Amino acid sequence: MKLHLSSSITNAELAQVFSFVAQVLKLQPQDRYRARAYEEAGVVISQLNNELADTFARLKTTHPETVAEEFAEQMDNLPGIGEHIAQKLTNLFVTGDIPAFQKYVQDIPEGVYPLVQLYGIGAKKALLLAQHFHLTDPDIAIEKLLIAAQAGQVRKLEGFGEKSEQDLITTLKQKYNTNRIPLKEALVVANTIKTALEQSPYVSDVTFLGSLRRGAQTVGDIDLGAITTNIAEMKAYIKKLPNVKTVLAAGDNVIRIILKNNWQVDIKLSNSEEWGSFLQHFTGSKEHNIRLREYALKKGFSLSEHGIKIKATGQMKTFKDEKTFYHFLGLSFIPPAERISGSEIEAHQL
Repeated sequence: MKLHLSSSITNAELAQVFSFVAQVLKLQPQDRYRARAYEEAGVVISQLNNELADTFARLKTTHPETVAEEFAEQMDNLPGIGEHIAQKLTNLFVTGDIPAFQKYVQDIPEGVYPLVQLYGIGAKKALLLAQHFHLTDPDIAIEKLLIAAQAGQVRKLEGFGEKSEQDLITTLKQKYNTNRIPLKEALVVANTIKTALEQSPYVSDVTFLGSLRRGAQTVGDIDLGAITTNIAEMKAYIKKLPNVKTVLAAGDNVIRIILKNNWQVDIKLSNSEEWGSFLQHFTGSKEHNIRLREYALKKGFSLSEHGIKIKATGQMKTFKDEKTFYHFLGLSFIPPAERISGSEIEAHQL
């Protein structure tokens, strides 16, 4: 297979690539140390405040002659990112590729990548399934596997049984529907969780995030944002909810829930001081946020979920609500439903 890498890749996408490469390397005992390093690097990248692509772009503007060296040095200074990984990241943003990663996965069937994104399927199982059912096309891998599972062919494989096959069918059905959940269905589940969180003494505010908050006709994931004062107690509280199958910690500021129907729900956590920038960042859309970052850079600002950094002074401004966040940028409040292509930004300039 060939990884889809580019110099404009987002942190989330890059973290996913690092995680995948780590899983592939774990299949080989001699590569476990390297696998762990890549796995840790993926976690670090997923939690960075600033997009690496934006960091490289800024350095390219301010240090055009030494951008690679400057970027490599910044990466090497990150916790969990050593010299070798820093060099790979530098190569990525200079050339748009990481040849070593492509070499690691060159003999892996293309269908493995979408499978390892599913809950409960690691690289070992994904590789077994992809090889046995000839899943060489990532666009139809889930469809082909679903057909095979519904025909009772998965339970015959080593490591599977009737129950695990049925769990796989449930998960695949959810993803097969163009990887989207109808808004009406998502809202039923999301409102149940939101109401439960609002009743928790450890939560002071809860709202929907992503396409759910924007009111899109279908949503890819169910994401909620919450202000909490005690993550450990909140996790214990969530674990007791009747429709929750598993509660996982996915980083310091995310609690991931696997429901009994195998749907995944991410609860992203914030504090009240940064709530405005947090909501803006995680509401999207991706295109809106990209255009907004470009708009802010021209004004000398850098955006993140934590606030707006004034580049000239390094000062970080925080916002308790989205209205003041947008006003600081010289914009009127842009309703979530209008945050689509980025073209709406011009219409809201004050």
